[in-house]
Amino acid sequence: MQIPKEHSTETSFLQSINAFLGKVETGALCLIVAMMLGLAVLKIVMRYIFSASLLWSDIMLQHLTLWLCFFGAALATCERRHISIDVLSRILPGKVTRWTNLAIDCIAVVVVGILAYYGFLFLGDEQSSEAVLIGSVPLWWAKTIIPYGFVLIGIHVVLQIGMHLTDSADTRDAVEGESESWD
Repeated sequence: MQIPKEHSTETSFLQSINAFLGKVETGALCLIVAMMLGLAVLKIVMRYIFSASLLWSDIMLQHLTLWLCFFGAALATCERRHISIDVLSRILPGKVTRWTNLAIDCIAVVVVGILAYYGFLFLGDEQSSEAVLIGSVPLWWAKTIIPYGFVLIGIHVVLQIGMHLTDSADTRDAVEGESESWD
């Protein structure tokens, strides 16, 4: 089946936005892992060579882990490798699977929207705290990833909904390397 030209252009535009965000997230993940490794090494050097400690390092590592999780979840959503139950996609015909995936994505947008909303409420509460991360940097800055991470995940899901609606091809969630059939 041939895809009309205007649909393939819209789909490729949405795919390119999704891919660009994925590359940014991959870069952020690499940077965060490098920061975590560097901080862990610095912590060891400070403790065993200089007999000193970095009081803020544990809190920093905890929050970098939070950032790592949210960027990882956004990247997984970008690549459609997030946690999913694919029993229906293996049982149902391709056209039905396409529409069930669309319905699931619409539900996901609602759920992620609710989580982002409450994330922003949480962040608002955290802004009234006087806790600091390093020096005069407020601790709530490290928690900004919570609502914005959900927004980023939501952007990926909305882009995928757009790809579903503009592409008439089968949109199975085949993961690279997996077989398309039950051989």
